[in-house]
Amino acid sequence: MNVAILGLGRFGSQLAEELVAIGVEVLAVDRDDARVNELAETATLAAAGDLTDFEFLQSLALGDYDAVVVAIGSEIATSVLLTLTLKRRLSLKHVVAKASTNDHAEALRLAGADLVVSPEQEAAIRLAHTLGPSSHLQEYLSLGPTYGVAKLQAPITAVGRTIGSLEAFTRHNVVLLAMVRNDLVTFRPDRDVIVEDGDVWLIAGEDEQLRKAGS
Repeated sequence: MNVAILGLGRFGSQLAEELVAIGVEVLAVDRDDARVNELAETATLAAAGDLTDFEFLQSLALGDYDAVVVAIGSEIATSVLLTLTLKRRLSLKHVVAKASTNDHAEALRLAGADLVVSPEQEAAIRLAHTLGPSSHLQEYLSLGPTYGVAKLQAPITAVGRTIGSLEAFTRHNVVLLAMVRNDLVTFRPDRDVIVEDGDVWLIAGEDEQLRKAGS
């Protein structure tokens, strides 16, 4: 698989490094020579140029890539115009665009982006669900307005009991998707498995019930 990343700010640079780490070929592009040079040895290919220049975009052969990421968040007009150009003029199949605000996200969708991501907003949502009443949750992923998936340490009150006997799942109507024990992951563990100290659960359900399940 190969991915082109247009814009090498914090998000674009981190994305490039993570993709390379998992074996994806990456084309890293930015108008700033210094940013391009920083990733020149990491990315498969790196190029510096004006992303608003249609001839420069054509020279990148972006149609050869499985996905193209518009990782420009601060310059809203530029990111929307670039997305529009990629979809309408270059007819690219899969364009992912980074949004900095809700209005920015809507503009990107109207421009034709196949997927819009809002890293700051998503990070804030995850953090909010691990603070206050949800402080026992280690991580959280939203599945919708009121549903999500959470990771939490098995409560001490559950240690020594079987999973099937725990009210945390029956009373709060949450689903145990997986259990991690000593770095070994078990998906949908049997009801007769006895909980041990240090077990970590991955559970899914309604947000309010997730907050109650491990508290």
